[in-house]
Amino acid sequence: MDETNNLIFTLTAILAIAMTLIYFPLRFFLTLTARSRRLKLLQKIRRLRDELGQPYEST
Repeated sequence: MDETNNLIFTLTAILAIAMTLIYFPLRFFLTLTARSRRLKLLQKIRRLRDELGQPYEST
């Protein structure tokens, strides 16, 4: 019974370490790239809005 408890504890600890090393950096990277895409989209919308606010110039 004692060996089973040690095995369960070891597996839980390994899972926690794996999650820390893989999941958190991946989540952080994906959050940064999503923010970057959102910022670029907002900048594009602002630029288009500014262009629409200017009078049309025909040549």
